[in-house]
Amino acid sequence: MLLVVIITVIVLYLLARFILSGPDLSMYDSPTGEWFDEHPEDKEATKETIELLKQVRRTIQSEKSIFKGFKTVRKFADALSDDLQTDSRFESLSVNGVDCEWTLRDGADESIRVLFLHGGAFLFGSPKGHRAFTDKLAKVSNGVVLSVDYRLLPEHRRGASIDDAQTAYKWLLNNGPSGEKPTEKLILAGDSAGGNLALMLSSWSADKTIKRPNAVLAFSPTADQTLAAPTIKQNQKSDKMLGEGLGLAAKPPMLLRVLISSALMRCNTASPQVSPLFADLSNLPPTLIHASSSEMLLGDAIRYTNRARVSGSKVKLQIWKNQIHDWHLMNIGKGSANTAWAEVKTFLEEQL
Repeated sequence: MLLVVIITVIVLYLLARFILSGPDLSMYDSPTGEWFDEHPEDKEATKETIELLKQVRRTIQSEKSIFKGFKTVRKFADALSDDLQTDSRFESLSVNGVDCEWTLRDGADESIRVLFLHGGAFLFGSPKGHRAFTDKLAKVSNGVVLSVDYRLLPEHRRGASIDDAQTAYKWLLNNGPSGEKPTEKLILAGDSAGGNLALMLSSWSADKTIKRPNAVLAFSPTADQTLAAPTIKQNQKSDKMLGEGLGLAAKPPMLLRVLISSALMRCNTASPQVSPLFADLSNLPPTLIHASSSEMLLGDAIRYTNRARVSGSKVKLQIWKNQIHDWHLMNIGKGSANTAWAEVKTFLEEQL
C-alpha cells in the first residue's frame, strides 16, 4: 500500500512538473508597454464599481450556499448591460450548434466582422451581459459583431469553450448577417477569459492555414492558466475585482496548483490552446493588448507581448495606471475607459 502511494506521488509530481506547468518564461517579464495616467473621473467610477461588487459579495455571503452564490454571480454578470441605451440591434442565432448573438448598427459595413468572446473566468458571462462591450466594438470598428455564448465551466470541460470559439470563427469567415458571403476584414476581440480565447484563435488560425484576422484585441486577457506570472501574487491586494477569487486559486504551491486546476478544468493547463502564451507566437496578426498596472493578469499581458515581439510579431501593449480589471466594461463611458476605447479606435483605423 505504501509503495502504491509513493508511486502515485511520484507520477503526480512528474505530471505537474513536466507536462502541466509549462516552460519558465520569466525572461519575458520586462520591458513593459506604453503607459497611461489615471483620469480625474477614475476614482469615482472605480469606487462605484467596487461598491457594486461588494454588494454582490454580501449577497453571496448571506445566502450561505455555494450553488446559490454561483447563481447570483451569473445573474449579476448577465445584467451588466441592462442599463445600456443604444440604437444597436441584438439578434440571437445558432452557429452550427453554438449559441451566438449579432450586434448590428444601421449603416455598418458587413464586410468588416468582429468575433467577440466575453469574459467571466470561463464560469459566467454571456453576450447579453456584454452588450455594452459589443455595442462599443460595433461603433469603433464600423462593422458587425458576432458574440459567442460559449459553453462554461463547471457544466462543461474547459475545452468546450475552445471548440465553440473555433466553430464560430470558421463560420464567420463565410457568413454575415445578410447570409453567406466571405468576410473581407476580420477582427478578433475578447476581454479577460475571452481575451484568452481571442489570443488562442489568433495562433490556431495559423495552424489551420485558414484566413487570419486583420487585427486582434485583447482586454485584460488571461494568457497563462498555470498562473505563473509574478503579478498573480504581487497584485493580489491591489486587484479589487480578481484579488479574492483568483488569489485563492493562486495560493497553493505551483505544482499542486496546476494539478488542481487541470483536474477542475479537465484539460492540460499548459496546452497552447488553453494557455496561448505557450503557443507559437511568430507571424501573428497586428495585436493590441490592454492591461491595468494594478491587476493580477498584468504579467500575462507583459509576457505574451514580449515573447511575441521576440518571435517577430507586431504586438502593442498599453497599460493604464490603477484601473479595475476589465475597466473597458466595468467603467464604460467614464474616464480612462473612454481613453482606452479611443486607443482601440485608432488602432483599428490603422489596421483596417
